[in-house]
Amino acid sequence: MIRARSTLSPSAFAQRLARKAARLAEARAGASLLARREDPRRWRMARLLWPLFTSKD
Repeated sequence: MIRARSTLSPSAFAQRLARKAARLAEARAGASLLARREDPRRWRMARLLWPLFTSKD
């Protein structure tokens, strides 16, 4: 059996998860908007390609 322990409280974990979900949703919306416009910049914007890796959280 695998055991995992976290130093985060359940509420802190939920807040972090919510921030990541919001970041993913913003990136998806931005990419969708640029895709509708057929804008090739959507493939060059790191914040749209890797939204969870381009921030400090």
